Amino acid sequence: MSIATRHPDVRPSPLPPFAVSTTGERARPRYEQRTAPLLLKLVELDPREVIDGIMTPDGYLAADVVPIGPMREACPHCDGVALQLVLRHRHVKRSHLVCRVCTRVYDAVNESGRSVLTL
Repeated sequence: MSIATRHPDVRPSPLPPFAVSTTGERARPRYEQRTAPLLLKLVELDPREVIDGIMTPDGYLAADVVPIGPMREACPHCDGVALQLVLRHRHVKRSHLVCRVCTRVYDAVNESGRSVLTL
């Protein structure tokens, strides 16, 4: 059987965003514009859970991490320092926010407690 074979009991594909329905109904867009800002909560993470490295008497030693750029969130421990976004790549186990001053790592979670940095 081919992957492209379609069985009669399979539901039809959803309409693309902003497409016009054949029944005359207006289709809903896949993504809706938020009317209120997304409130995020920063959760401090253990660096061992985020980056491959080794623990030494002086602290956690890991390879250099390349941040993507500054975010709107600021470090709660450093006054006015923007957190940097680090994406998952090579020795980075999960996407996270890092403060370049105090080197603490954070995750940003929404109201439901889910990380907004993961897909």
